[in-house]
Amino acid sequence: MKKLLSILLLLVSFTAFAQPKIYTPTLASPLDNATNQMPDVTLSWNAVTGVGIIKYKLAVDDDINFTSPQYFWTEFVTSVKMANLHYATTYYWRVKAFDMGTGDSSYWSATRKFTTFAKLENKSPKNKDKNQAPVVNLEWKNLIGPNQVTGNTYFNYILDTQNSFDSPDAYSGLVEGTKFKVPTPKLKFGTKYFWKVRAINDADTSEWSDTWYFRTLDTIQLKEPANNANPVQIDQELKWNAYNGITKYDYELSVTPDFDEPLHFVTDKNSVVPSGITFGVKYYWRVRGRHATDTSSWGEARSFTVIAYPILQTPANGATEVSVQPEFTWKKMTGVSFFQLQYDKDPSFPDGFISLDIGDTLTKYRSPYKLDENTTYYWRMRVAANGDTSQWSPAFSFTTQSGVGIDNAGKEGFRVYPNPAKTYIQVVLPTGISGQARLQIVDLLGREVFNQTLNITGQPLKLDVSEIPGGIFMIKAILPGKTLVQKLIIDR
Repeated sequence: MKKLLSILLLLVSFTAFAQPKIYTPTLASPLDNATNQMPDVTLSWNAVTGVGIIKYKLAVDDDINFTSPQYFWTEFVTSVKMANLHYATTYYWRVKAFDMGTGDSSYWSATRKFTTFAKLENKSPKNKDKNQAPVVNLEWKNLIGPNQVTGNTYFNYILDTQNSFDSPDAYSGLVEGTKFKVPTPKLKFGTKYFWKVRAINDADTSEWSDTWYFRTLDTIQLKEPANNANPVQIDQELKWNAYNGITKYDYELSVTPDFDEPLHFVTDKNSVVPSGITFGVKYYWRVRGRHATDTSSWGEARSFTVIAYPILQTPANGATEVSVQPEFTWKKMTGVSFFQLQYDKDPSFPDGFISLDIGDTLTKYRSPYKLDENTTYYWRMRVAANGDTSQWSPAFSFTTQSGVGIDNAGKEGFRVYPNPAKTYIQVVLPTGISGQARLQIVDLLGREVFNQTLNITGQPLKLDVSEIPGGIFMIKAILPGKTLVQKLIIDR
């Protein structure tokens, strides 16, 4: 019995002596069986404590039996960043701790394994994309699964018109391993291109990514104006899509859809206001793009029709009770030089009044002269631009009101003094009128230079005209039930 007890004590003592005096590290990341790891993956473990300085020995091998491992030593640091691992390779790793104060070492940790990524993933252009510009960015993903793509020295990309990547059009290049896109050289128009990419580090090259293809555009997409737009202003801007890699755009204008004898222009922009167009004409237009080595096909042709004449507004056609000194209005036009307006009692306008040239930005004009009361007049307009003058617009008719004109305004008790005036005038209104009077002064071109509404008090109304330049004007008193007009001279 004593002999048996002695043997047991000896075994316990031996076991206690054989047990390491420093704990075995536990591995942290990557997790066991992790995939899509980078060639510079960081291997980390949990720290252990001891009496003295703790050193760690990391073993990494592509053989589970660690027949030819790489060893990495650290002091206190519990991680090692790998470099230049092979792609699509499974690695095994484990860690051992050493207490430099006692000379003790731990057991090897449990072994984990991870696999590096095999190939990159394409991003854009998407597979089978169409209408790509002649210079397009080839882009690949910077993530594989949840992992940021790192640890690569270069990326090698290749594109070609053949999926064998061995034609004379094949183009290959390198880009730094921190960049994930690269512009292509100027490609041919209307052509199918295949592309792929792979990663390179100082020790290995990955597989090629999947092969994708895209087609470059063959024609230019027009934007504005819409096809068959009618009417458009004479300064209508033609617009089309801009494309990376196109250095010049050719555009043509024609009065026939088959572009017989077209006007041909060149620009480096994707919009233009064409020159040489005239009022009332239908034009066809088209665009193509080019660069140093290729030219696209002509794209779709569109048409537009330039406005033929000004669009009249007021007095509306057939209007009655129109002022004997009417204000004419029309729709705004752009790109023009000037307007002309004509009115006459005869719809054939044998010798009707024609205005002086009216400013290009204006949309109204007041007759400088009093028209006959209760009389039907006809009016029309035309416009000029780019050396071209439009046809006269269709005429509108209107009938003036019965009222008091300039010749008998004085008899009605409407007087203005001093006349000629310099800085102010006194306006005397007829007696027996109450309410408000709107006093308006216009020049001989119908442009309003003064407008003020005042209460009628029975006393002369004083108006400050010091800001009005010298000249001949018409002053109009618009009263309840009547309108009175007088000529006014301002002497500067």
